[in-house]
Amino acid sequence: MKNRIPKDFYSNFLIVIKIVFLRTFIELKKSPGLLLFSLIMSISLWVFVTDTKNPQITETFPVSIVVQAVNVGPELAVANRIDTVQLRVSASQNKLASLTSNNFNAFVDLNGFGARQQDLPVRVDVEGIRGVKVVEIIPANLKVNLENLVEKQVNVDFRAIGSAPIGYKLGKITPSTNVADISGPESLVNIISSVVANINITGLTVSLDQSFNLTPRSNGGSEIQGVVVNPESTFFNIEILKTNYVKTVPVEIDIIGGPSYGYKVSGIDLDPVSIKINGSINELQNINSVNLNSINIDGRTSSLLTNVPLPLSDSYTYIDITDIKIAITIVPIYGSIRTTAIPQIVGNEDKKLEFDENFRYIELTLRGPLDIISKLQSFDIKSEIDISSLEVGEQTVRPKILLPDNIALVSSEPSEIIVQIYELTE
Repeated sequence: MKNRIPKDFYSNFLIVIKIVFLRTFIELKKSPGLLLFSLIMSISLWVFVTDTKNPQITETFPVSIVVQAVNVGPELAVANRIDTVQLRVSASQNKLASLTSNNFNAFVDLNGFGARQQDLPVRVDVEGIRGVKVVEIIPANLKVNLENLVEKQVNVDFRAIGSAPIGYKLGKITPSTNVADISGPESLVNIISSVVANINITGLTVSLDQSFNLTPRSNGGSEIQGVVVNPESTFFNIEILKTNYVKTVPVEIDIIGGPSYGYKVSGIDLDPVSIKINGSINELQNINSVNLNSINIDGRTSSLLTNVPLPLSDSYTYIDITDIKIAITIVPIYGSIRTTAIPQIVGNEDKKLEFDENFRYIELTLRGPLDIISKLQSFDIKSEIDISSLEVGEQTVRPKILLPDNIALVSSEPSEIIVQIYELTE
């Protein structure tokens, strides 16, 4: 188990040292040699106490450090990407906590080396802070590929990104210069075919001149790093043109009046239900539908099929269409009534019929178009019993119900009647 040091141990200890030092200083004036010895011992004691209170700690710095190539010959260039390194550093706890990657300058010295691959030691200088020591560099050596420095000219190109807003389109993009100089390692410069600017046209509604960075790219479009582009950027003239806008809107129509009594509109069909209109975005942004001329169906009892021309407009034109087919379906409204009927006897030249004493009449439920059924008269409804083929005696018969066209029998009560058939005698 560790012994815990009291919280105020060091402060009390330093006070005692101070008192002892002041008292002994007076006595030591008489002996200069003893005074020098005491001063050395005091300094050593202070260093010990300070180091005990804030000891040196060795740990790995958590951020990778970029390594720079220095002293590259004037006719040479670095062809590869130099790896980063990890550092193990030793410092007090409070200094370790304040370290950043800017405190380390890592480099490989290429002074005197020619055009070939080199395996060079990495050196690191600590800058901007004292009391920090680099104890290990991981890895200690890095490969650096030196090549001859070459130059060439390539075309300036561009790549448009995004799209102009609705109602506008991209016109021409023209660079202020058509060529750029490339310099760097021979193997990289040889695969560069052009320098390309990425030009974002999203949201542009006016033409403009703007500067864009130039990125060296290979024939396949890959970005090539490790070379110098001159100029690094150039101005491009971006032309934005207004265009007509095509908008799809629904077609609407107003119906005036209503069908005759006993009829209703069961459907209104438009073909097509929507159309495309062409015009400027400013004109079309508030157009949400096209309204056709109204159709009057007052008093109609039948469906209507017609073509309605599209109305002319100064704000837009129609695309590939001039009129709309309109189909208005009108159907009867059906209703029901209850009525009565007394059967008429037919085929009774040599026979007679007597109804059962409980029979009075037939109760009928009829259904049909409202305009017909509401006008029915009693004489429009007939009921018959044909006894010509019936034998004498008690018989059960089903009366025949005769109705006008478009009127249907829903029910009849009774549907069968008991009758007595007699033979006529002279």
